[in-house]
Amino acid sequence: MAKGDSSRGGGPKESATEVWTLVRDYAKQETVDPLKGLVSFVKWGLIGALLVGIGVVELIIAILRVVQVESGTVLDGRWSFVPYFATLVVAVVVLVLTKQAMTSRKSPT
Repeated sequence: MAKGDSSRGGGPKESATEVWTLVRDYAKQETVDPLKGLVSFVKWGLIGALLVGIGVVELIIAILRVVQVESGTVLDGRWSFVPYFATLVVAVVVLVLTKQAMTSRKSPT
């Protein structure tokens, strides 16, 4: 027989208390505990996104500096926009590839 069965001497008050405890524990198990895991997941995801973002910005600046330095005097004067344009093209390509990877329906293997 059940723990709160009235034939064992437990009254309605004990049954109501047991039901309330079960409902409260179930609600906590199904809402609070998953939210704790979600907070941890989001925290590490945001930290990772921030670090990747900083890395990509530094990489784009490095590409700009390499094109500017290695071109010497060829891209001076009227052609000084070319390093910036080349860097912009690389950044757009990286952005498009990232978007495609994020929206891809294939599961990673």
